[in-house]
Amino acid sequence: MKTGTKPTLWMKSSCTTCRNAKAKLAELGIEVVVRDYYKTPLTSEELEQLLPADPAPMLGTKSPKYKELGLKERKLTKAEAIELMVSDNNLLKRPILVHPKGTVIGFDAAAYEALKA
Repeated sequence: MKTGTKPTLWMKSSCTTCRNAKAKLAELGIEVVVRDYYKTPLTSEELEQLLPADPAPMLGTKSPKYKELGLKERKLTKAEAIELMVSDNNLLKRPILVHPKGTVIGFDAAAYEALKA
């Protein structure tokens, strides 16, 4: 997904892991556009561009809704995942860094460092 030329960090500002990811990116000198998707939820169109064909790696397994819906036992289609994520954005694993060199799901310091190279 392109939002100009700068990488975009999709995050929830109240999430400690997201704040740590943002700090790590700043430490590495990687400028990002921050999108707090809790305040400005992702649309189904944005999710369509963001999610891979198999949405499983993008699901927030710690979300209460994930457990409530028994998603561990289900194989969701991309369309089903998008519908659920639009209704509850906590189902989206966070943070998500969309960088011209690739997308990183979750906080992965080593992956961030590789993007700098």
